[in-house]
Amino acid sequence: MSKSMSESQASRRSILKAAAAGCGMMTHTSVMSTLLNLQLTKAVVADTPPSDYKALVCLFLFGGNDAFNMLVPRNNASSVNPAEYDDYAASRGGYDDGTNNPGGLALLESDLLPINDPSNLSGRSFGIHHGFGHEARTERDSNNDWIDNDLGLGGGIAKLYNAGKLSFLANVGSLVEPTTRTDYNNRSNLPLGLFSHADLQRHWMTGAPQTRSQITGWGGRLADLFNATNLNPQVSMNISINGVNIFQNGGAVVPYTIGEGGATQVSNYNTGNLQNRIFSKYVDNILDQTYSDLLEKSFAESHRGAIDAAIEFNRQVNSVVINTPFDQGDSLSRRMKKIAQVVAAHSALQQSRQVFFVSLGGFDNHSGLLPAQERLLPQISRALSSFYAAMEEIGCQNDVVTFTASDFARTLGTNGQGSDHAWGANHLIMGGSVDGGKVFGDFPMSLSSPQDPTYGNLDLGRGRLIPTTSVDEMAAELAMWFGVDNATDLKTILPNIESFYSYSGGQAPVGFLM
Repeated sequence: MSKSMSESQASRRSILKAAAAGCGMMTHTSVMSTLLNLQLTKAVVADTPPSDYKALVCLFLFGGNDAFNMLVPRNNASSVNPAEYDDYAASRGGYDDGTNNPGGLALLESDLLPINDPSNLSGRSFGIHHGFGHEARTERDSNNDWIDNDLGLGGGIAKLYNAGKLSFLANVGSLVEPTTRTDYNNRSNLPLGLFSHADLQRHWMTGAPQTRSQITGWGGRLADLFNATNLNPQVSMNISINGVNIFQNGGAVVPYTIGEGGATQVSNYNTGNLQNRIFSKYVDNILDQTYSDLLEKSFAESHRGAIDAAIEFNRQVNSVVINTPFDQGDSLSRRMKKIAQVVAAHSALQQSRQVFFVSLGGFDNHSGLLPAQERLLPQISRALSSFYAAMEEIGCQNDVVTFTASDFARTLGTNGQGSDHAWGANHLIMGGSVDGGKVFGDFPMSLSSPQDPTYGNLDLGRGRLIPTTSVDEMAAELAMWFGVDNATDLKTILPNIESFYSYSGGQAPVGFLM
């Protein structure tokens, strides 16, 4: 792509974002780009929307989640390797009890929340971090501290897994092509900037780890394909509650950014007092005039439409009552509740396909790993358990799939205080359409000497594992569930997919969706 084309498209996206927010100034060139994009969008709107509704929710864990303390193998005499937990503990430098073995990163086997043995991994047993036993906090104790429901009793993510509503996908990462240790040593077709936060975040979101020039994400390209199914072109099918991100940037579709209160509106517009009413009337007079100049007309129409769209969006979404309790003291839970409200309002908003983005930071734990997980993982558990319950409340549990993503995993080996940048990671997949209660992908039989029948030794040193499932395969299965039904469209969304998967119309890349 030429520099001029790249800059033009980036400008178009930034201006559309500003217009959607109903604020900011726009240049003549930007207005023309906005007008063109709006007209193209209107031109492809389908006459008849699909009869079903589907949504994807991406929860991005920024910083590189230490995913092998999230899902932990347990010893089981019936397993091919009966000492799986022992190998895990050895790979993590043992257990740090605060006095002995400082720097050990292993969780005690007795502290793990046991989960049902995955039926697709015969003889193998797993536990999960005890922080995944937290459900929504709905009441406080006598000291006004939140009471955690079901702590240690199989609530939260543990309950979702055991109920068949959630599964794990093991050892996932950004790949250009299937990779062995020999390939790595030869630097053969590896992702650019491997182990770099910025690069791996970008690669995960774009699905193009061989380049840094890709300006669209696979969520955005998915939206480009399906945007015509939504009858309201003024509300993007890609909604972010954590600002602009490349994952949702398409060629024609840009993220519609909202906050916990809903869509951002022009400051002080229609807020009630006399000064603001005067300001609002002044804005209306400017935007409601009939302009003969195309640029002026385009400016007024796009801003008028953005203001009206934000008002209507908030009216529809904020009128939705969700009775499921969410932890109002936690920002992730509040943001997941807002997504639940948007999902509930999808018919009123005339949306049949939606892609949501929300994030949580704090996972770059070169030190203080274990305390950080004690804080962060309960947040995830509470937010996701409430969100799933809300989907059941509104009858959309089978129509929404939520999944986690992160820069990369972290080293199994300790640096003495925490873990460092690695590669393959474990992730959560949640929804009524998920084949739940299972561990998909290839979880190594031993984490002290991780091997794979196809790729051989997976350990690049210090427990940096080569991924055995690509982001492309994970994304392809999500895209196919979303409605992609041919090889050409799948390759448009994921340019490298043919290196990992050949579309056949029936066989899923991984198998975690029913």
